[in-house]
Amino acid sequence: MGTRSDAQVHKLREMEKKYADKIELVYPEKCVHRMFHDHARNKTVDEFMKSDCDLMWFLDSDVVPNDNALDVVTIHGDKWKLAGLPYPVMMTPSGESTPQVVFTVYKSIKDKMGLGAANIPKEGLDFVEGIATGCIFIRKEVIEKLDKPYFKFVYDEESRDIKMGEDLDFCLRVNKLGYKFFIDYSMVCRHYKNVDLLDVNNYAIDFSNKCMTVFEGQIRSQLSKIYMDKKFRRNEVSPASTLRAFPEKTEMPSGNINKS
Repeated sequence: MGTRSDAQVHKLREMEKKYADKIELVYPEKCVHRMFHDHARNKTVDEFMKSDCDLMWFLDSDVVPNDNALDVVTIHGDKWKLAGLPYPVMMTPSGESTPQVVFTVYKSIKDKMGLGAANIPKEGLDFVEGIATGCIFIRKEVIEKLDKPYFKFVYDEESRDIKMGEDLDFCLRVNKLGYKFFIDYSMVCRHYKNVDLLDVNNYAIDFSNKCMTVFEGQIRSQLSKIYMDKKFRRNEVSPASTLRAFPEKTEMPSGNINKS
C-alpha cells in the first residue's frame, strides 16, 4: 500500500525471482496513498475478493520485508489462516511514560481488555493474538467470515480521538472467530520513517540512562555480595592462623666457648 519506496521495490523484484516457481505476486490496480488507512485497506480487500487469488499480502510502503519473508507461505503455509512478520515501531507501551522502539507483535494485557506490544525472542515460530498490518498475510476464507468494514478505526465518542487503530481492531475481531497469527520471529522487516533527530537524541539519552540504572543496580548487588562474603570469611578464620609459624628465637650462650 502507498507509494512504494526504492528499497521496497528492489526487494520485491528480488522476491519475484526467488519465489517465481511457487508464488505469483498480483499487485493492486493502483497504489493507495494519502488516505485513511482503514478506508485504503478496505478498498484493497474489495479488489482482492473479486480476484482469483486465495491469499492477500498487505505490505505498507515504508516496510521492507526480510529476504526470506515468503518462506512463511511456501514452507509454513499449511499451518495458518493468518500470518505476519514483525517490524520495529516507535510507540509508548502500556505502563510506560515515554515512547520506545518496540516490535509490532501484540499479546493480551493481563487484567486488561485489549492487546499490548510484547517482547519477542530473536528466533522461533509462534502463534500470537495480534500483529500490525504493515506486513500481514490473510487467507480469503477469513475475510469471508467478517462483516464490513473489514478494517476500521475506533474513535472516542466525545473527543473523536482515535482510541484504537485499524490493525488492533482487526486482530480483536479475528480473535473472536478463534484465529491467531502465525509468526516467524527471525524474519524481522525494516521500517523506514522520517524522524525528528531531536526525538532520536532524547530517546537515546533516555535509553542510556535506563541502561545505566539497571547496570548500577546489578553492580551494587554484586558488590554487596562480595563484601558480605569477605566479611564472613574474616569472622570465620582467625588472622593468626593465616600467618606462617616461625620457631621461637634461640638465645646463644654467653661467655667463651672452649675448643676441645
